[in-house]
Amino acid sequence: MSKILVMHGEKKELMKIFKVSHVTVRESLNGRSTTQLALRIKKAAVERGGVEIEKN
Repeated sequence: MSKILVMHGEKKELMKIFKVSHVTVRESLNGRSTTQLALRIKKAAVERGGVEIEKN
């Protein structure tokens, strides 16, 4: 599993783009959710400057 690190305020922007809650974005970026929506959120986060790291 990997985790996506994003800049301050980016989670809020992802919430607006996908019309989802903070919890949905957090779970997606932390790799705890593997739904199609979570994968789309992760992809958008990386495209918007997020950094993917391996989670221990």
